[in-house]
Amino acid sequence: MKFMGLRRRISALIFKRKAEQLSSTFIKNGSMLLEEFMDSCNGRYNIPIRNFSAKQILRATNNFDQHHLILDDGHFKIYKGSLEERLILAKKFDDHYSSDYRSKAIRDIVITSQMRSHKNVARLFGYCLEFEGPALVYEYSGNVPLQKLLINKDKASGHEDSSLGWKSRLRIANEIANAVAYLHTALSRHVVNRDLNLNNIMIDQHGVTRLFDFSLSISISPEEEESGVADPVVGTLGYVDPEYFQSGFVTEKSDAYNFGVILLQLLTRKKAFLPKGEQDERHLAHERAEQADAYNFKSVLEFETAQTILRAEQKSFDFVSDLHSQNSKEWTAIEEQKITILSIL
Repeated sequence: MKFMGLRRRISALIFKRKAEQLSSTFIKNGSMLLEEFMDSCNGRYNIPIRNFSAKQILRATNNFDQHHLILDDGHFKIYKGSLEERLILAKKFDDHYSSDYRSKAIRDIVITSQMRSHKNVARLFGYCLEFEGPALVYEYSGNVPLQKLLINKDKASGHEDSSLGWKSRLRIANEIANAVAYLHTALSRHVVNRDLNLNNIMIDQHGVTRLFDFSLSISISPEEEESGVADPVVGTLGYVDPEYFQSGFVTEKSDAYNFGVILLQLLTRKKAFLPKGEQDERHLAHERAEQADAYNFKSVLEFETAQTILRAEQKSFDFVSDLHSQNSKEWTAIEEQKITILSIL
């Protein structure tokens, strides 16, 4: 009991709340958040974002009204709302299986807050620890996931960039690569996202690409960069690096594979994975490898103005072919991918 009282007083001091107002859920989540910040930031615990109450989040989203729902990812939902007279996006992690989702949410808060200055990352300005599954609060930056713009185009008809022409798609690829390269190199410890996919990328109202989920990310020390970190396989079907899937060791190359699948989707407008029922169960990366052997790349890509973009598409297709070599040692690092994309642009 004395230890719990001490945790309550420490939490009240750090989060600037009255001790008697802190629930056991808040204290539990707050303790995890502090520990994660200190671990990720080499012993420092500066938390540069605001702490909101459950009452504020519920009011902002009209009690998580389904009419405000933008995205249901399975383990979290994103809602559009209004808080302190500004539009926001609120990401609420599921309260069920709370210990697992709580750790994902805490990780998301810590990494996103460290990435918040990057122009291609959704800007986090607050969180709420009073729910079993914590909530993240972002500045509003549009409400259209790239999946809807690229694959489910009928659901994004009102978006100013819904056509997503060839140049727009290459720009998006370059902006994703910029954010991932920053994640891999700029933080106090290198971080691998592990779940780059179209549903975790938002295109804002100005057409700027923004990553907004780091809940499955993992830190890698300099000593582990070559060998990787052993960890249970996580990710989205169709995107998971096969080397990671087989070995259980994750490296930065796992994000390179994810990015390669996204680039393939930007080129072809196809889903990363087709479950049985739509066609025979297929992975886009595997399908591309077979098609490249079978016939000319023109029959794989979606064409708009073939005469003007033919050379760029050939370079892109060759690039993706190299990226999806079966040997992970041959996969290109994100920084090298950026150079290739810029040469295409």
